[in-house]
Amino acid sequence: MSRIGVALATVLALAACGESPRSGPRADAGPAVALGESAVELAHFPLGPDDLPAGRDAAYDAGISQDGGGSLRVATDVGGRLRLYELDDVGPIGGRLVYTGFLRSRDLDGTAFLELWCRPAEDDPAFVRGIPTGVSGSSDWTPQVIGFTNPELCSGSVSVELNVVIQGGGTVWIDDLRLWSVPIE
Repeated sequence: MSRIGVALATVLALAACGESPRSGPRADAGPAVALGESAVELAHFPLGPDDLPAGRDAAYDAGISQDGGGSLRVATDVGGRLRLYELDDVGPIGGRLVYTGFLRSRDLDGTAFLELWCRPAEDDPAFVRGIPTGVSGSSDWTPQVIGFTNPELCSGSVSVELNVVIQGGGTVWIDDLRLWSVPIE
C-alpha cells in the first residue's frame, strides 16, 4: 500500500472513531499515525525478538513485518483477548489517550482489533475498541488508531492495558504498537 493509501486509511480509521486528523503523518512514528505534531509518544512496542510480551500464546515472526523488525503472530482456533502490555502509573494524560499499531490477517473467520483499557486512580475503568477498523479474512497490514473520544474518561494519573481482541479462528500478525497523548486544542 502506498503512503497515500496508508494516510487515507488512517483518516478513515479516525473518522470511524469520531475523530479527525489534525496534520500529516509523523515521520518518526510510521506512516499510519496522523495525530499531529503536538502528539507525545508515551510508549513504543516494536515487537522484535527481544521485545515480545512474556507468557503470551503468540510467537515472534521474523519473516512478516510492517516495520521490518518482525511481528507477533497469533494462530488460534477460537480467538480471545490477548493482553499485550500493562503500563502502571502512566502519569497525568494531558489530552486524549490514543493507541496505534498495525494488524494483518490470514484466513480469519471473524475480526481482530485493538482494545485499550484505562484505569484512572480515582475513577471507574473505561475501554475503547477499534472494531470498525479491524481486520478479517485475509488482509495486508492495516493501520489501527483508537482513542477515547471523551478525554475525561482517561485523564489524570492512570494505568493502561493494551490488548488485541481476536474473534474467531485464523492467524493475526501484530506490529509497531504505540501509545500517545494527543493534546486537545
